Amino acid sequence: MTWSPSGVRACAWPDRAGRGYACAIDPSQTRPRRSAAQLARAVGNGRSVGAALRHLDNHGDDPGSAVLAEALAQFLVERCESHHAGWRAVRRVVVDSAADAPWEKRARRAVPHVAEDLLSLSAERGRTPLARAQHVAARRRAEQIAVHLDRGAIFAGLGIAPRAVSDERWQAALSSAVGSRSREQVARAVDLALRD
Repeated sequence: MTWSPSGVRACAWPDRAGRGYACAIDPSQTRPRRSAAQLARAVGNGRSVGAALRHLDNHGDDPGSAVLAEALAQFLVERCESHHAGWRAVRRVVVDSAADAPWEKRARRAVPHVAEDLLSLSAERGRTPLARAQHVAARRRAEQIAVHLDRGAIFAGLGIAPRAVSDERWQAALSSAVGSRSREQVARAVDLALRD
């Protein structure tokens, strides 16, 4: 094998036309790893989300990772509306209960919690798939919106017997419902989470 001027190594064996062809890339020609700040800017523009998650998984303890986790959290929280069926099911139940919830304000409040969760996930071994990160964001959004809901109206809308529960249990119950796809599944998840 020989190196060509373009940095591509030519193989000793020819192709059918009798020419050598590229079989490997010169390692010195590869693109350098992007920084956390560069990836955060890309995620802010809706690009390189997978690369950003991989960067967090591999370099979550680096100083710039908090900025990247915040950018990813913002992206994932906004993306719940279009890419998480469970969040849409919970939101439909809330909207049907005639609750006047501060959706945007509570979404902004969910972002720091999602960023912390992403950093915690990066400390675990293995990789964090986008679907798992999206589910974390949906759960946090449900927790944040739960404090503004009329529980009686939600119970009535879901056909569940009303009961007195703490704020923490109510948040956890609504958060557990984001794994649902329909109103009936939301009702079952909330009922199950609130059983003693």
